[in-house]
Amino acid sequence: MAKRKISLSQPAYDHLLHLIMTKKLKPGERIPESRIAKEFGISRTPIRDAMRRLSNDGLIDIFPHRFAQVASYPPEIIRDIGALRISLDSMAIKLAMLYGSRSDFLELFKIAELCEQGMKCNDFLQRRTADCDFHLALAKISHNELLEKFQKELYLRVQFILLYQDNLVTNEQRHIQQHFDITQALIDQDEPRALSLVSDHLISFYNLSNQYPPGFFMLNQRSEVVRQE
Repeated sequence: MAKRKISLSQPAYDHLLHLIMTKKLKPGERIPESRIAKEFGISRTPIRDAMRRLSNDGLIDIFPHRFAQVASYPPEIIRDIGALRISLDSMAIKLAMLYGSRSDFLELFKIAELCEQGMKCNDFLQRRTADCDFHLALAKISHNELLEKFQKELYLRVQFILLYQDNLVTNEQRHIQQHFDITQALIDQDEPRALSLVSDHLISFYNLSNQYPPGFFMLNQRSEVVRQE
């Protein structure tokens, strides 16, 4: 019975995710449970299982015994996600300096190229996906399973923000170029530059400069240890 339940909820999950990520269902819009159940020829139970998963992904808000709707991200939630991403990416940078190989960093270059290609070809799906893939790949290089897990949990939220808050990037060319610059700093083993770049990359995107004091995200722990010794 459990396997049957999963097999029915997965297509419903994929379908709802597609509707949200193609803007066929927009923020604040209710999920049409009955219509989707009818389309798939199934009961509402697997639809609700799919919605619970999407709620855990941060894409749907569920109001028990009433309705479910596509999530809306207020500015403060977007800023909170941005602050968390800077912390995760900064730690990933430090760990990548320890564990990353040249081949790992060359893979980052390839993802950065896909992101740039998506921008130049006006392929927003490729640009958005590659942008998120770059930061997820950075987390994988860290060899820290929890860090990678947290980045994966943010993945769809970040795509959702990119989809509906595209005005956050004021200089898209510079934003895309920073992927290449971060990767080169990793190859050069230039930790201060890599940390500075990733902080600037996300601070500007999430408009955090007015929320936190200058240098708040720029603690270079390695330099602090050296000075104390």
